[in-house]
Amino acid sequence: MGLFFQRRNNKKSARPVIVIRIIMAMIMGISLIWGIVNGSTFFFLRLIFIIAGLVSIIDAVEAYFQKENKRVYLIDLGFAILWFIFAFLFSN
Repeated sequence: MGLFFQRRNNKKSARPVIVIRIIMAMIMGISLIWGIVNGSTFFFLRLIFIIAGLVSIIDAVEAYFQKENKRVYLIDLGFAILWFIFAFLFSN
């Protein structure tokens, strides 16, 4: 049971990072709704993937400055690269 319920350090995100995440999530939601209304969802999906990549980069930078394990911010950077690849695939 200890494997699933490990204690994490109580390192909280800085307030500006939380605000940036909220703003990015709102932009992603508005883009998704706007794309559904306009019918051109591929352009807006590309925008959503780019924003998700930026959020992953922000998470990686925050993990780096909080002295997290190297694996944590490398995984975040890997997800950022994955999001940017998805954005490139939807560029048609």
